[in-house]
Parts: sequence; C-alpha cells; structure tokens
Amino acid sequence: MMKMKTVLLVVVMGLLMSLLTAGLVVVGNAWMKSATEGGANPFATLFSKKEVPLVVGYVEQKNMMITLKGNGDRERYLMLDLAFVTHSEREAAQTELDMPKLKFLVVEMFSGMQYASARLMTVEEIRMQMMSRFQSAYAQHLPFQDVLIAKMVYQ
Repeated sequence: MMKMKTVLLVVVMGLLMSLLTAGLVVVGNAWMKSATEGGANPFATLFSKKEVPLVVGYVEQKNMMITLKGNGDRERYLMLDLAFVTHSEREAAQTELDMPKLKFLVVEMFSGMQYASARLMTVEEIRMQMMSRFQSAYAQHLPFQDVLIAKMVYQ
C-alpha cells in the first residue's frame, strides 16, 4: 500500500513537472519571438502602468475688442481671438464660468497701453503677460493650462 502511494505520488509529480516545463517552453518561445521581431516585450507590458491619453480641449473667446490709446484724441483698437487650453471637461466648464473674469484681466492688461507699445510687443510677449496676470489672479489653480492667441488684428 505504501509503495503504491509512493509510485502514484511520483507519477503525479512527474505530470505536474511536465506541464510546468511545457508552459515555460511556450512562454519562452513567445518571448523570443517578440524579441526577434523587434516588438515590445509582452510580459514587461503586462505589469507596466498604462498611460491614459491626454485629452486636450479648447475654450474659445472670439472677437474680443480692446481699446488702445492712439496719438492725440484718436482711439485705436485691438481684436483678439483667444483659445484657452484645457485637459478635462471639468477644466473646460470652469473656464467657461470664469470667462468674464478672464476677459476683464485681458482688458485690464491693455487699458492705458499706447497703440505703438502694443504694436511693438510680439505674440509670445503678449501671451506671457496674459499668463502672468492669470496666474496672479488665480493664486490656487488656473481653470485652464495655457492660453493661445489665435488671431490678433490692430485697427
């Protein structure tokens, strides 16, 4: 009886070892095949962190007219189309809600500015000044990531 249990245990262990060896051969072949084809290692990607694609959205503010000081009594105008870059629906909704404040900050930036001074500024300088004003107005967190100047027309 004891001999029969020992033989049965040896046979079961042999079958388990055979199955384990067969499984490792299949895994090794898959690994080697992906390595020779230049593909990504399927086993390394199994445990890697999946990256969530970044969603980029834009909240537009079109035809924003700003009065600039001209020479003498003549007024000059600047028309801007702005696009606020957002990374979520929540940011886009908050940017929409804050649009009156954002418009005010842009108008405040140009109020009192001479037309000639505004014309000398590059698009990047204007964008950087806007972002600086936005960041100082929103001490905790901006509702958007960046601002883009889509159109700029002087009159």
